[in-house]
Amino acid sequence: LQRYLEDANIKLSSAASDVFGVSGRKMLKAIINGNSDVEDLRGLAKGKLSKKKDDLKRAFNSRTTGHHRAMIGLSLKHIEYMEALITEIDLEIDKLTQDNNLRESVALLDTIPGVNEKAAETIIAEIGTDMTKFPSAIYLSSWAGMSPGNNESAGRRKSGRTTPGNKWIKAILTQCALCASQTKGSYLKDKYYKLKSRRGAKRAVIAIGHKILVIAYHILKDGVTYKELGESYLDNRNKTRVLRHHVNRIKNLGYEVSLAEKVA
Repeated sequence: LQRYLEDANIKLSSAASDVFGVSGRKMLKAIINGNSDVEDLRGLAKGKLSKKKDDLKRAFNSRTTGHHRAMIGLSLKHIEYMEALITEIDLEIDKLTQDNNLRESVALLDTIPGVNEKAAETIIAEIGTDMTKFPSAIYLSSWAGMSPGNNESAGRRKSGRTTPGNKWIKAILTQCALCASQTKGSYLKDKYYKLKSRRGAKRAVIAIGHKILVIAYHILKDGVTYKELGESYLDNRNKTRVLRHHVNRIKNLGYEVSLAEKVA
């Protein structure tokens, strides 16, 4: 659909952050019905988008043909059809979780930063709620393919790539890790950025995904909610090491450093 809009010189995405939002859909349907008047299309904008009148005017400087309108209409129908299917699937998942008394487990996993209700349902769909199947979180991580590899030869470490495992849970844990890395005030966000600075973004994401899986294991095993440690947990735990690191960095820049503890 976006390609057909671009071909018709309609730059709606440059003005609207969500082309398929309430305002965007009204505009698309107006275009499909043959309305190409810029003022009419701008008048359909609601909320924040209504303040972008100039951007919308430039966006609708188009040359829409009948073929464009037909293809945009077919594409939008396909999107709406897929959205309807997703809604039906969501209702079926809700029914299954209610019938099998899984809502409590979903609610517990939902307390983990980066894990929403749908992610919790996906995790439970793959690993279940009975953690006695796994002797420890290590076994679960290995089964899921979230453990680092151990390729060593002649005493030299060659590779640390993750082991093969369940691709569905790996995918959802990666998404959860990315969301957790943006959760303000969380331990997982702080841990992600510390790992990213040393190991790179990709390895940091996998490491946080692994941590989320370990947390999920203990939550499901013990039936407890997630306990937030806070963004300053690692710094407080490693206070001496952190102080030494920063003092040495400042000294390397040619400064003398003396520390005095702040009086409450």
